[in-house]
Amino acid sequence: MIRLIAADMDGTLLDENGLLPSHFGEVFERLCKENILFAVASGRQYGNLLNHFREFRDKMVFIAENGTFVVYRGETLYSSVLAFPDVLELTAMAKKVPGAACVVCGIRAAYVENNDVAGRPEALAEIRKYYAAVELVDSFRDVSDEILKFTVLVFEGSEKYTLPIFAGYKDRFKLTVSGDYWLDITMHEANKGIALDHIQKRFGIAKQETMAFGDFLNDVELLQNAGYSYAMKNAHPGLFPHARFRAMGNEEDGVLREISRMLDTPSEFNTNLHI
Repeated sequence: MIRLIAADMDGTLLDENGLLPSHFGEVFERLCKENILFAVASGRQYGNLLNHFREFRDKMVFIAENGTFVVYRGETLYSSVLAFPDVLELTAMAKKVPGAACVVCGIRAAYVENNDVAGRPEALAEIRKYYAAVELVDSFRDVSDEILKFTVLVFEGSEKYTLPIFAGYKDRFKLTVSGDYWLDITMHEANKGIALDHIQKRFGIAKQETMAFGDFLNDVELLQNAGYSYAMKNAHPGLFPHARFRAMGNEEDGVLREISRMLDTPSEFNTNLHI
């Protein structure tokens, strides 16, 4: 039987307007009654995720910042931190990219240098979409926080434009295309799949007892660590080879449809799945 479900947010669980489906609460309560743990796995900030799930916060797990920060009932289950000299080095590299805006993602807040967003309301609006707590600073050298992730916003495109520029860092850091505009840089030991593994070990849940849903390249490891792995119909083509199943698109409530099907016909989801 399924004991753990993990779902990405944007393009996966959220609808085309960036909102939770109206019947999420109903399905979530059914999961709770069956003692099935639900985890949201996102590149978003922990504070941002809390805003979306405030009424469910004590009954679920949060995988934030692309797997660098995992929280359950206020307790940190896992975190992965970048060394600050590395953050400054990555910042210097990003400054060479025309139009780039850097976000240093700490535990307490996301930090943005004033010069990166001065006269660029569209950049600040895009950043605030994913980060509830944003602090503008004159320099990242003024930041005093544990840094979970360094991310670069480039509207020209992350996969085709930003990723090649940072390719020289792939042996030192994990480079993750996290959306059309975003490139996330973390330690190699941090991704959604590793975060999911920490949750599985904490609660004694097997890979075969886990469902996971995603739509983008930052969900590859998440799907690889779940027996029942689903790529959304609207997913990036590069994600499909890593998923055993496909779900309907996010605009069709694909995640909740599959969860409801599992709850209605649990015998179809067994631990004999060959992995």
